[in-house]
Amino acid sequence: MKTITNVIYHAVALFAFASFAAIPGTGYGQVQGGDLFSTVNLGGTYNNGASPLYQYTPQYIPPNGTPSIFASALDTPRGLAFDSSSGTLYVATNTTVDASVDPPTIQGTILQITPGGLMTTFATGFPVDFVQGLATDSAGNVFVTTQHSDQSQPSTIYKITPNPPNAPTIREFASLPFAGWGLTCDSAGNVYAATGGHNSVVGEIREFDSHGTEVTYPLPEGGPHFLGPEAFSAPRVPVGLAFDKASPPNLFVSTEDSNTGDGDIREFDSMRKEVLSGNPPSHFAPELPKTPRGLAFDSAGNLFVAEPGIPGRTDADAIGDILTFTPDGTMTPFASQNFGTKGNRGPEWLAFTTGAVTPPTTAVTFTLPDATGPSTAAVTSIDQNSVPPPPSNFELSGINLAFDISTTTTPTPPIIIAFTVPSSAFNSQLKAMHYECPPPAGVPVDNSGCGWVDRTIYPTASAYALTGPLDPGYPSNPAPDTIYGSVNSLSPFLIAKFKFKAQVQPPIKANGTSVFKRGVVVAVKFTLTSDGAATCQLPPATISLIGTAGTILSGKSFRIDSTSCQYVYNLATSSLSTGTYQVNILIGGSLAGSATFGLK
Repeated sequence: MKTITNVIYHAVALFAFASFAAIPGTGYGQVQGGDLFSTVNLGGTYNNGASPLYQYTPQYIPPNGTPSIFASALDTPRGLAFDSSSGTLYVATNTTVDASVDPPTIQGTILQITPGGLMTTFATGFPVDFVQGLATDSAGNVFVTTQHSDQSQPSTIYKITPNPPNAPTIREFASLPFAGWGLTCDSAGNVYAATGGHNSVVGEIREFDSHGTEVTYPLPEGGPHFLGPEAFSAPRVPVGLAFDKASPPNLFVSTEDSNTGDGDIREFDSMRKEVLSGNPPSHFAPELPKTPRGLAFDSAGNLFVAEPGIPGRTDADAIGDILTFTPDGTMTPFASQNFGTKGNRGPEWLAFTTGAVTPPTTAVTFTLPDATGPSTAAVTSIDQNSVPPPPSNFELSGINLAFDISTTTTPTPPIIIAFTVPSSAFNSQLKAMHYECPPPAGVPVDNSGCGWVDRTIYPTASAYALTGPLDPGYPSNPAPDTIYGSVNSLSPFLIAKFKFKAQVQPPIKANGTSVFKRGVVVAVKFTLTSDGAATCQLPPATISLIGTAGTILSGKSFRIDSTSCQYVYNLATSSLSTGTYQVNILIGGSLAGSATFGLK
């Protein structure tokens, strides 16, 4: 085992190490000078909203301590990167927008999490199968690799340059001959990318200067690559990349055998020559059996390696883990709790933060289902009292939930926006309001001719979109405490609480089990609560009836029975077919309640 070059501990790392040294058994293998984050893929490659980010602080006790879940409900997360200058954590995610084709259509998105805990879309609409590796340079630029389902196909590195307060700029930075994997940057701003494919494709590492021009090294066969076929042989390809803390730094590379899942860790010095040790000479960490992938160094020079595990195995190699290599070259398990296999709760990519990042309490993310090219976004939290007030049927929640969103390109509708709010503030009556100029007919307008429009969309199980059955943009696996909206344009948005909630009354049962004989007249009745209290002050309301083929009835008014404090609509069913129906009650265009019934 090759020893990692030692470095001087920073003061904060010394303090952390001393703290753990006083507790028997907890000093060994601890993270130093920051927190370690790991992406964890849960529930399969194409399962939206199922995966978390794990966080390991210096107080974590390896290997069997339980990690903190820093963020949850992510769509197939992959690469991680931290920008030390802004304190922002970036994560690459992959949303399935069409699962009916093979392979499913995937939209890559990069999310950013600010030090204050606001998680927003940073760049989205990458029209590829996956976004994979992430890296940041010293100037705060973000780089991401893409890859197609056929990993032997060329791929692209994109560069996203922050441009506050406007949306960041994005461009194609460089091309790779095969699938793009890990990325890393050196202090001079050069970008290093691992590229390779399945089986017979020989992996390489390419180096690019800050302008995207490939750097050529005088290797024996004279190719333009930085580390090519002479360093790697198929089917073992380079995957993860990380520089150590030495001066000059050494590059560490994880490799993966696409057939067996075995791999190793290799070290290359500043002259790009592999550093071998032992007799006979061997790689830094030979024959790691669980698909080594993400690499990251802490401030003390400890190397951390994520192993996703091997699916389909029943032995110890099936379950993923995180390993650590101390500065003296000793390997030990760092984390094994809460992990499964590759593609199902196995750790994928790693990143260290040098400062505190608050777990997300509010998130604003969006997808562009019909996007043909990548777009970047600037999501800004704005004072909800600085925008026009919502309609009288709405009230502001107890926390600030107003946002301004801008993009570098005009997105193609529909634009699906997700707003995640703190659990303590979540309420089923929260609606996604969009400020539109002009709004649809019937929506109150202000002096500028604009107004707030309720653009909330709903899941199949509880309600339907108002223009037909389930909105195609609603996720099959929605995130908890999240409101979804579908819009045709951006900026601004407001999450407001709808005051009213309607409750269906007999003869339609609230549990959805009512079945009536076709041809009868069904009395559709609802009572109303306002801010949770029953009320007889019933504002005008309309009905919509939806079947499996779409909207059947809409815009008709309920009769208000002031004696019984109920909305009533006598629904004739003679023209309807047998089947299941959803009936909705709308107040001011916003869904107040719904119920289902059957006709036989």
